[in-house]
Amino acid sequence: MASNDIELFQSFCRKYFNKTVNEHFRDVSNTDPDTLSRSVPRQLIKRICLHKDKDPIVLTVGRLLIWWVEAKGLFDEYIYGIPSTDFEITHTYYPQVKLHFREDKYEASTNSRRPARSEVSFRWRENDYSTANINLLANKIVADFAKPPFFFKRGKKLFSYVDKTKGYFFNVTTDDEADAKKIIEQVIRIQDEIEPDWENKLKYHEDKINYLTPGTVRIMGDTKAKPKKRPTATVKFAYAELFIPGLTKPIIIVDRTGTKAGAIKIA
Repeated sequence: MASNDIELFQSFCRKYFNKTVNEHFRDVSNTDPDTLSRSVPRQLIKRICLHKDKDPIVLTVGRLLIWWVEAKGLFDEYIYGIPSTDFEITHTYYPQVKLHFREDKYEASTNSRRPARSEVSFRWRENDYSTANINLLANKIVADFAKPPFFFKRGKKLFSYVDKTKGYFFNVTTDDEADAKKIIEQVIRIQDEIEPDWENKLKYHEDKINYLTPGTVRIMGDTKAKPKKRPTATVKFAYAELFIPGLTKPIIIVDRTGTKAGAIKIA
């Protein structure tokens, strides 16, 4: 009986999970796992995640774990928020592009913490949400941020850049002014070729908070370290989202992580 249940479970994985894996890695056209490269990251992950007829049960479970943890990013982050349908009903907004940056997880692990993250967003000055226009936007982001991967060093200094006429309200925490200008200018050039007005629009916000010692809190008799604010880390472009009024889910327009299903461009 146990043997039949195991075979049923593995048959289910081959039939349904392999379909999902192939869809997720649709940019990797080959569906035969034995012919997929061991040195190309997305081909390697797809090869590991695809279930085979002769897999022992331990390997079947291992493939499921890799699928959810590595490919789908199960433990990447915790999110506090409200249901997207409620947000769409109660809020009106212009289209927004949000660029996500992330520290390499293996670099973060050496510092015993989760990977540092950063976000930069801007209003997309477009009211024609055609496939052609969205593809143009995606191609521009791929060229400017994904190939090669754009990176900057986030840090403890807060800089802002405000240009209300163009819909730019940037707040970035970096190590110095040069890195702040680097990321702000790169984002502005997605829509505008003009030189940013650094003299009038870039501001440095100084504070006296000591971000090196986050402090502790007592919980049920145990002392817990508070999360460190404004960690210093090199963050690389990970993926880009497009939020359009009326859609309850953002469109993933560019993805470098390999974990975002349905991305328009996979870099």
